[in-house]
Amino acid sequence: MKTKDRIIQASLELFNAHGERNVTTNHIASHLNISPGNLYYHFRNKEEIIRNIFEKYVQHMEVSFEPVKPSEDAVEFLSNYLDAVFSALFHFSFLYDNLPVIMARDPELKSQYLEIHNKMMDKINALVLGLQSAEVINIDHDDVDDFSNIIKQQVTFWISYCKTSQEDTSITDELIYNGLLKVLLLFKPYVTPEFTDVVKDLTARYKSLANVES
Repeated sequence: MKTKDRIIQASLELFNAHGERNVTTNHIASHLNISPGNLYYHFRNKEEIIRNIFEKYVQHMEVSFEPVKPSEDAVEFLSNYLDAVFSALFHFSFLYDNLPVIMARDPELKSQYLEIHNKMMDKINALVLGLQSAEVINIDHDDVDDFSNIIKQQVTFWISYCKTSQEDTSITDELIYNGLLKVLLLFKPYVTPEFTDVVKDLTARYKSLANVES
């Protein structure tokens, strides 16, 4: 692996483990057993490293979240969406932990984030409309945009919510899956009778992964 790629990978691991605000470029260099000068040869500052990590985040989001197609099983697509959300939260947890501060510090990154945010909103809208079309849920068309926004809010701020409402919160698989259960709960009032049992089974699967008793 090239030194630049090693720096990006090590930074991501350290940011996720210790929080981005607690990790300096000196910490990253020491972790990799390279000189700070070697690190600065590749990246001028920590913000530049974060921008490169964000590029990987964008690639992940674009590949993982595809609009539902009429030929696909809508409930399976919902499950795939939740699995993709888990992957994003797990691999890029530091972004979700400190997003407003990171963006306030770097206007360029904020502009890039807003672009991917709008794309994600379109995809969540497509997911909701796809579930509606497949008669998995029944929701007023006028409520779709607000409902999609609530889903996005739940996903985006779940980690920061947990960290501000609990002592010594660690980002574990169980914590992230608990967040996905909250997303599923948002769908519950809209699930049609024909799909109640199917969604119950899906919920049971995530309860098991979250280590929550049914």
